[in-house]
Amino acid sequence: MPDFVVVDVETTGLGRLDRVVEIAAVVLDGSTLEVIDEFDTLVNPMRDVGATGIHGITASMVEAAPTFQDLAISLGNVLENRVLVAHNISFDKRFVTDEFKRIEVSFDPGFGICTLALTREKLSQACLRRGIEISQAHRALADARATAELLKMVFSEADEFRPMSLSGLSGEWNTMTLRRDVFPESVQLPVMRKARSLRFPTSDGTLMAYLDILDSYLDDLVLTDFERKNLNELAEELGIDRSKIPDLHWAYLQSVIHSANRDGRISEFEHDVMIRIAKALDLPFEDVPVVSEVNATPSSLEGLRVCFTGEPVINGQVVSRSSLESIAANAGLQPVTSVTKKSCDLLVAADKSSMSGKAKKAMDFGIPVMSVAEFLESIGK
Repeated sequence: MPDFVVVDVETTGLGRLDRVVEIAAVVLDGSTLEVIDEFDTLVNPMRDVGATGIHGITASMVEAAPTFQDLAISLGNVLENRVLVAHNISFDKRFVTDEFKRIEVSFDPGFGICTLALTREKLSQACLRRGIEISQAHRALADARATAELLKMVFSEADEFRPMSLSGLSGEWNTMTLRRDVFPESVQLPVMRKARSLRFPTSDGTLMAYLDILDSYLDDLVLTDFERKNLNELAEELGIDRSKIPDLHWAYLQSVIHSANRDGRISEFEHDVMIRIAKALDLPFEDVPVVSEVNATPSSLEGLRVCFTGEPVINGQVVSRSSLESIAANAGLQPVTSVTKKSCDLLVAADKSSMSGKAKKAMDFGIPVMSVAEFLESIGK
């Protein structure tokens, strides 16, 4: 049994001309699936680093990093004769193959294992469902480690694989790497990308690879002409019939609708997101569900029995439940510990979109739900 190597790359963008800015590889023993080695480094792309808000990497962080050519021999030794594993394998395989091609190295990615195809979910959602923690999402090493743990749970579903091989590697051995950890948090910019809790509407790995990139492009709910061009090129590269793209986009929108409706209601925000996605994909709006009726907030809170859920952050500080209960009591309200039909008049949640047990009960019982910010404003705090 060959060893496996989980690879994750962060890139300047998603198009064919984009470059790798960080790469990580986690090597797993072929018999036990235990981690036996790791490789992790920032990469100087010799161009702009691209969307820092997605990967958190700045130009100054890669200035002293090795180029892909610098690290090619070290990386090649990590990959050689091992089976490639990735979450959306076509994405990582394409970028690694293109980087080797630029330095005239022949890279055969073999036939690897795609955990996206096995789970049909974005990495964050697949890990959440299985209790796997991603400490710092959209960092190559953190994502690779999480994918390695995911592989252990779904490996039995992988039925075919073949190791990678390389030829044409030459030059001096260069062991230089530059890990992101050497930079203080103040230098690294926060990652802004937020993945939707989406289960892809197909079991076809090729179609999922396309939908995964589409989902990334729709982070801002807009498709630019450049992004549309890249998607068309990706579809051609993956061998997807262009006549099937509208149906694929429609299936994607239906998955977003299903995800939004998982709590039995559609908020104004969710409705707006779905309308904007439909517009971006040139799809009709008729089947986008309307905003659900919400439980009306009482005009006066005086004397109400109020329950709190979640830990809100106000002005950068976590506000404890006991503090909120004291504020409520001083405002003439009666704090209660649970949501029941007879003993609670109002639920105050850290996030109105909460799917906590208390929030679900409140919706079922017709009890109004307010955010903490709305609550504090209502009582003049």
